[in-house]
Amino acid sequence: MKKKSAEIEFITGMFLLIMLTVLLVTQLQISLFGTSASFVEDAVAASNLASAVIDIKEYGRTHTITIESPDQAYELYREAIKQNLKLDDNWENSNKDLICGKVEILQYEIYNVKGKDVTIYSFGAEGEAITLVKDGLGSVQTPDGTTIESTSVYSRIGFPVKGVFGLEIAAEKQKTVDIISNLPLKEETKE
Repeated sequence: MKKKSAEIEFITGMFLLIMLTVLLVTQLQISLFGTSASFVEDAVAASNLASAVIDIKEYGRTHTITIESPDQAYELYREAIKQNLKLDDNWENSNKDLICGKVEILQYEIYNVKGKDVTIYSFGAEGEAITLVKDGLGSVQTPDGTTIESTSVYSRIGFPVKGVFGLEIAAEKQKTVDIISNLPLKEETKE
């Protein structure tokens, strides 16, 4: 009887130890994924902003914010995301703990607003496309659900993340940044 009691205590102790180990490994993995997500989201947002080079002549004349050259903006984005994620020429990060493989730009879009019209410049695996949405201001949305109310830049990247026990998980991060002017409108002069 005493032998069975000792076996039950041993098995119960081992079960609790295994459960505690699984819980700790899970918490560690969640922490690593959170760190990766935060790092990548900041890099995507900063890269979107880096590519948002507005047409200053148009802004000076009409106070309309537009991105003059979408092709050039996309190239700036590619350079910025490569720098911000510390990628090499193969688009891989040297810190394999955060990103364990090749980073891919899945989608990059510019939403130029002129009046109430929205022109969408898309870059991705399918190539390039231009779409004009008449009276689209306030009704057009980016793939992440952001409603377009001013000229904006959206991007989505994909990358593998290393999990516990060598498990590799495909991850994606997307972000929209809008470009707004904080200059006050001209006030009417009082006479």
